[in-house]
Amino acid sequence: MNATSRPPRREINVVAVCYQRPADRVAVGLQRIAQHHGVALRGVIVCNRSQQVQVRLQDSRFDLIQGSNALLDFSGFFEGMERLLSTRSEAASSNILFVNDTLFTKHAASCILGRVLDLDVFLERLSAPAISGKLDPYRAICMRNPWSGHSGYITSFCFLLNSLALPLMRQLPADAHIDGLLGDAEVGDLGWGSQLPHDLREMLRAHLLYPGSPLLWPAARSSNSDLLRRKAASSYFEHRLSGHLGKSGVVVPINAGPRSIASVALNERMARLSRAIGAKLGVSS
Repeated sequence: MNATSRPPRREINVVAVCYQRPADRVAVGLQRIAQHHGVALRGVIVCNRSQQVQVRLQDSRFDLIQGSNALLDFSGFFEGMERLLSTRSEAASSNILFVNDTLFTKHAASCILGRVLDLDVFLERLSAPAISGKLDPYRAICMRNPWSGHSGYITSFCFLLNSLALPLMRQLPADAHIDGLLGDAEVGDLGWGSQLPHDLREMLRAHLLYPGSPLLWPAARSSNSDLLRRKAASSYFEHRLSGHLGKSGVVVPINAGPRSIASVALNERMARLSRAIGAKLGVSS
């Protein structure tokens, strides 16, 4: 091999959903972090805000599609995954990274994504369905995942699935139908989520409906019933996916152990502080 030549970077397939940030900016941010970790990303960016869709992206490694936004980030994940699997047959036998643009607008992107990417080879070697991402604890009402019994769940703004976990991801819409989430019933109706475990159903309602709830989503009061249904379904998918993987697979948190927990929490806190200072100074993050 020529002394100046470099071995090709390992490629990781990705489905990214954007709403707040333009797709090109998301692509640049993802590749910059990936390059620092010695990998390249290739896949699909789903734009859930129609007026931001471009003819093509500057980065040819990404395919850009219009998302329906029917189930917020998760409909984008489902639509992007199907596009990826239909255009890159090898994706079905590899890991797939799923991210949304809140990775950049609300979180410590370099820290979170970097730690997930560093687990790519490990997840691929596992002989069980596996997920990696940031683990958050259950803190109120639903104190454990009702399907796995675990005390935490993998947050869905940035997570990695191995190939054995992809069927569980594709199964989620059917699960939601069975559990009574995708019909016409409003979140507060008796029939909504009729097959959900009661504690999870009450946690979702406390997140979206109940006045005085300490868990209430800040935008809940100004949201119509359709948006609340979509938000509830998206939150459900997050917990259901972790439940599937915790019950019949492997969960690999990026913040496992005291040092990792402290490091990720500190990076998240510093990222929030940096954005707050930037906002006061009028600097875009």
